[in-house]
Amino acid sequence: MNEVIRQLRRPKKIAVCTAWGSAFSWTHSVYNLMNLNRPPGIDIKFIPGMGRDPARRHMWGVEKALEWGATHICFLGADQMHDMDILEKFVTHIENGWPMVTAMVPVRGWVPVLGVDKPFQKLAWAWKDGNREPIFDQEHMKVVTPKDGPYVEVCCIGSGAIIFDVDLLLALKKPWFKEAEADEDAKRPAKMDTTFVWRLCTEAGGRLLCDTTINVTHLDVFPIDDSFPDRFADWPRDNAKEAIRRDM
Repeated sequence: MNEVIRQLRRPKKIAVCTAWGSAFSWTHSVYNLMNLNRPPGIDIKFIPGMGRDPARRHMWGVEKALEWGATHICFLGADQMHDMDILEKFVTHIENGWPMVTAMVPVRGWVPVLGVDKPFQKLAWAWKDGNREPIFDQEHMKVVTPKDGPYVEVCCIGSGAIIFDVDLLLALKKPWFKEAEADEDAKRPAKMDTTFVWRLCTEAGGRLLCDTTINVTHLDVFPIDDSFPDRFADWPRDNAKEAIRRDM
C-alpha cells in the first residue's frame, strides 16, 4: 500500500476552496455555503480562488490552504448548492477509513465522452472488475451513476465536490492543476479537474469514495423557451422546495 495512505489522519483543519473569485460566485451558492453544518471539533476556513483560468484559481486556493496549515482540502463549487450536511458526511467517511470522498455533480449540458448518453448527467467513472490500471478507455473504465448504489469507489470525477488529505496532494508532482492544450481550432477540452482527481487516484494511490446520496445542484443561466414546460413536465414541485431549503 502507498506510504501516504498509511499516514492519513482525521481532519483537524479543512480548507474549503470555492475556486472562484467573487465576480463568479453565485448568490445562492454563497448563502448555501454560509449555512452548511460544521463538523464539531474541526476548524473550517473558506477560501476563494484567484487567477485567470480554472487551473490557477484551484492552485491559488490550494496554496492558501497550505499556508493556513490545512490537514484536508475540500473543493465546493461557487456555482453549486449542496446538502447542508455535506461536510459532516465527508468527515464521517474519512473517519471510516477513506482518504478521499466525493459527491456527484450534474453537468451543464452534454459531455460526449466514455459512456455518457444523456444531458445534465451526473458523471463519474470507476475501474472495471477491480483493476487499477491508469488507462482511461472503454476496456478499463465504466460510467458510474447513482443507480450503482449509495457508496461507490470511483477513480475519475470532476472536482466540484470533493475532499482529500493534503498528503495526497503533496505526493503529486507540480503542476497540480493544468489546463489542456488547445487544438488547431483553439478548442480546449475542460478536463483540468478530472485530470487532477485521476492523478490523486493513479499517481498518489488514493482511494476515492463517491457518496451518491449527497445532493448537489449545478447552477446555470440559460434561455427558457416554449419546450421547457413539456421537457420538465414530470419535475415535481417538491424539488423546488428542496432547492430553497438547501439554499437557506
